[in-house]
Amino acid sequence: MQRILIITDTVKTAAPWNQELVRAGYPVQACGSERAELLEAFQPRPSEIFILDGTSIRLTPKEFKEFLAVECPNHESCLIWLITEEMASRLDPAAGIDDFIILPSSAHELLARVRLLLWKNHRIDAADLILAGDVVIDQANYSVSVEDRTLELTFKEYELLRFLVTHRGRVFTREALLNQVWGYDYYGGTRTVDVHIRRIRAKLGVEHQDLVETIRNVGYRFVD
Repeated sequence: MQRILIITDTVKTAAPWNQELVRAGYPVQACGSERAELLEAFQPRPSEIFILDGTSIRLTPKEFKEFLAVECPNHESCLIWLITEEMASRLDPAAGIDDFIILPSSAHELLARVRLLLWKNHRIDAADLILAGDVVIDQANYSVSVEDRTLELTFKEYELLRFLVTHRGRVFTREALLNQVWGYDYYGGTRTVDVHIRRIRAKLGVEHQDLVETIRNVGYRFVD
């Protein structure tokens, strides 16, 4: 899951950026530039994209990269620097940034830059992600994670969970799930669905197994 951290000392200014990125499907948080705030935001692990609001913080990209290297060695990430036109005239190519935006600029431009960076570095776009509470399905890589823990699913388990999540709240009979996931030409019994649901719940873990709900005498549905 590709997460974004906006580092700014004026959270109100960052609100439009946050809203645009969240609306596009990205997990986003914001924090100040003080060491304690950064360390807290790095838990349980740092984000994959950092957005530094150079108009409100004194922390430079080079200083941030050095801080990140000490606190989170070997962590791979991208860095976008938000700067003024005057700052751009003094931009250091060796600053350690992956992209920059001259403010004032629209939240739409920031979203476009984020998408481009993710595509260049990870080949992941928000359109490939399905978010349902703590569950994140990456359709590009056929993977599922829960609270940053990747689940080891078989292909059919992945397909079954993905179908239920994309139709969250709807109840499906076992026969309907067989048709949708295994196909109309599958000759196995409905017990196949029960077995796969049981395995999915076990892999989701105790705290999340109830996300796949049994509707007595009917079938299953995903709730978040």
